[in-house]
Amino acid sequence: MVRVASTARALAAGDRSARARIDAPGELGDLARAFDAMADDVGHGEQARHRLAADVAHELRTPLTSLQAGLEELRDGYADPSAERLASLHDQALRLGRIVDDLGELAEAESARLSLHLAEVDLTALAVAAVAERAAELRTAGLTVRTVPGPAALLVRADADRLHQTLGNLLSNAARHCRPGDTVTVTTSATPFEALVEVADTGPGIPAEELPHVFDRLWRGARARSAGGSGIGLAVVKELVTAHGGTVTADSGPGGGTRLTLRLPRVAPHGSRLVPGPGVEP
Repeated sequence: MVRVASTARALAAGDRSARARIDAPGELGDLARAFDAMADDVGHGEQARHRLAADVAHELRTPLTSLQAGLEELRDGYADPSAERLASLHDQALRLGRIVDDLGELAEAESARLSLHLAEVDLTALAVAAVAERAAELRTAGLTVRTVPGPAALLVRADADRLHQTLGNLLSNAARHCRPGDTVTVTTSATPFEALVEVADTGPGIPAEELPHVFDRLWRGARARSAGGSGIGLAVVKELVTAHGGTVTADSGPGGGTRLTLRLPRVAPHGSRLVPGPGVEP
């Protein structure tokens, strides 16, 4: 106990490497191992915060530096304030604003577990509504949009606004990365215990080495960099889906095309959650 207490004081004082490392039977050993596991989590969380701060600084630095340089050229008379020049500076300011907005959205998503307003939601109806809301954005990108609705009453217990936000992010992601003439298909379906929404496109796809990272915060693959994405939208999707007790996955074939699949626990019409029985796969 003395060693655990001493280690706790060291950890509180800022020594993130402090561990009890007591290999003992019984409650003392359990306590020491639990403490060390907690210390590991604290260390990993601090490392993640440091990485996030560095990533945010990097994301903001490029457009801010470009904007600052452009304004200084105008101020010092090295460039004419042409409409094209001003439009370029305006675009840089808009990108800064988008990054700040996306970071705020991510922070809200990460705290969503504390603020979800849960109710029975028809996932099929919600998906149709999300497509209708983003239809103009998708058409402007030159895309054809198809919906393949599943069961008429595909019920999940969810925060309708947050779920709508999730589907909107998936559709905006498709609009950003697809090419004019590509097709986006939104399908809702069900298994005995899960409700699914699939957003599939015929775009250029995602390289296999990038697939494990598409839901990471501030991670941008080659296609995201070329499309001007912030690397935040899909991280928001993952946080919100996880807050609802669901999962989201990404698949992409060697010939192109991407499929993002959202899975949520179904609820029965009378409101109880459907749970698989022993030995039954969901």
